[in-house]
Amino acid sequence: MNNFIIISRTYSETTPESAENGEFSDHGFITEKQEVSFYELMLLMEKHFIPSCSPNNGGTDVSYSTEDEIEDYSDGTRRTETIHFHQDNTPNAPKYWRLAALMCGHIK
Repeated sequence: MNNFIIISRTYSETTPESAENGEFSDHGFITEKQEVSFYELMLLMEKHFIPSCSPNNGGTDVSYSTEDEIEDYSDGTRRTETIHFHQDNTPNAPKYWRLAALMCGHIK
């Protein structure tokens, strides 16, 4: 039995110029397969509080993002980070993903 949940963390950056074209200036993985404890997952979900869909059913297809934050004031670059449930999790892990979302107030 694993005592962790596997997540991926991604980011996207947008400059005023790239936003005019409806594109990101940069995007990619922060971590592709990160093992986190249930407590660490809850801390991440508290910081990443915007669900990818509404209504949020707490399923593993729902990712959670931060608000756009200005990363570089000199050029107006905004950065968003997102956490995703990874497909390589054990069959037991989805219930912990949903429980963390429930405990963080993402679902009712």
